[in-house]
Amino acid sequence: MMRTCTVPMWISRRGYVLLEVLIVVGLMALLLSLGVISYSSLWGNRQFQQQAQELVNLFQMAQEAAAQSDRRYAVVLDFVERKYVLRQFATLDLQSIPDDEAIIHTGYFTDRFQLDYVLYDDLEDTREKENVTEARFYAGRSGWQYGGKVVVRDGEGNPWSILISRMVQPVRLAEGDVPILLPVKPDEMSF
Repeated sequence: MMRTCTVPMWISRRGYVLLEVLIVVGLMALLLSLGVISYSSLWGNRQFQQQAQELVNLFQMAQEAAAQSDRRYAVVLDFVERKYVLRQFATLDLQSIPDDEAIIHTGYFTDRFQLDYVLYDDLEDTREKENVTEARFYAGRSGWQYGGKVVVRDGEGNPWSILISRMVQPVRLAEGDVPILLPVKPDEMSF
């Protein structure tokens, strides 16, 4: 026995076409959302890399400018205001830099580029001191007064090290909390 359909044929086809369109739009939305999530994490890493490279270039610029002139330069990392400043100064008093000395560049730490701590090559560590407001690296004609590392964290909390050597080596960025080379005392040298 055959049954007859009471719904016209063109109405049931519309239902299938509408259902197919909804499925395709849903799949496209799913793929688009996955792409946006992937792109946002890539963008965050790229933004961190750009800001970290800017700070490395700032250290390098201070080192090169000091080697070519009689001026001294300081890279000041401010823990309170979450910024870094490249300053040029003329005095030999390294404990204080007058406010009227030239500020060459100012940059800021963000949630995707966070200042964690500074460890100098004489083992002075900003984590071990109370009320540390800033860390300074001074560059003169013969190089850096102190070397060390600046540890920054990306948006996911991963550590990165900016390594500053007293010798005339380029400042570099390395992934992780990298150990630094300590200066050798003259009585420990084996000649």
